[in-house]
Amino acid sequence: SLSVCAHRSPTTHTTMKPIEFTPMTDDLSEELRVSCKPGLMPMAAITVSPSGCAMPEEYELYAERLHNFEVYEDDVWVISYPKCGTTWTQEMVWLIGNNCDFDAASDKLLLQRFPFLEAVSIIPQPQMDERAQFLDEHVLFADTIDFVEEQPSPRFIKSHLPVALLPKQIWTKKPKIIYVTRNPMDAAISYYHHHRLWNGYVGSYETFMEGFLQDKLVYSPFWEHVLEYKNMENQEHVLITSFEEMKADLKGVILRTGDFMGKKLSDEQVEELMFHLSFANMKNNPAINGEDFIKEVKEKHDMPEDDPELTFIRKGQVGGWK
Repeated sequence: SLSVCAHRSPTTHTTMKPIEFTPMTDDLSEELRVSCKPGLMPMAAITVSPSGCAMPEEYELYAERLHNFEVYEDDVWVISYPKCGTTWTQEMVWLIGNNCDFDAASDKLLLQRFPFLEAVSIIPQPQMDERAQFLDEHVLFADTIDFVEEQPSPRFIKSHLPVALLPKQIWTKKPKIIYVTRNPMDAAISYYHHHRLWNGYVGSYETFMEGFLQDKLVYSPFWEHVLEYKNMENQEHVLITSFEEMKADLKGVILRTGDFMGKKLSDEQVEELMFHLSFANMKNNPAINGEDFIKEVKEKHDMPEDDPELTFIRKGQVGGWK
């Protein structure tokens, strides 16, 4: 066990417990791990206490740095369980925070403008080196924690970490946190296709769903993830939204997010944002969809080139599980 301490909850940030790692040795976890192609993202291999979160082994190497990561009051965080509308929310939040500068948004990849803090802890180094090489820009080079640290203020930071594993300074600096959630059945199906692409998962759909239900996937358990953030929604630096709400009332979510961020949006800006954030535009936006890199991954790992499910932004539907 590392001599690292994690927060039990946002309301009792003085309560600290050491972070401990327990190997996942059960048959289902093992089956999920052997169902993935080597050289891509790994499956969960450890549970991390006190959160009970499932993570890859790589996470152990970075837990202490993530725990002690320096947070600034003007940081803006978008956090979610994976496949809950994170990318959609990130693009909206970045544009609201940057005065709707659509040119700047198209000039730079989203993962450079709004980096994924703990990516280094869930993606093997060689793959990240290749990705950096491919993009020819140091965006997800060997260390995303360093990359975020070097960003100018205000920094825009993405994370999928549960409450207990967030950097400890979150509770004293209180940066803005926008948490987005989604119907778990839709999130699970999207996560399945995500694993087919990024983990090279070739096991059965049923085995994967069993893994989701039994909390064997990276960042699981789902409900604890959501409810721990939901418990924070009365704190003024936290905004809770959902994929379904964005689909049903994008304008309302844009206005609510603008208010939360202290940004007054004109009617024209709101209209432009709604157009830019439409599903068709998001799916076809090269600064967001990772098209070129995905093409490389498919070629290298013998994946079907024309499978419509093997894309970063897939269907963007509510109730797709039915």
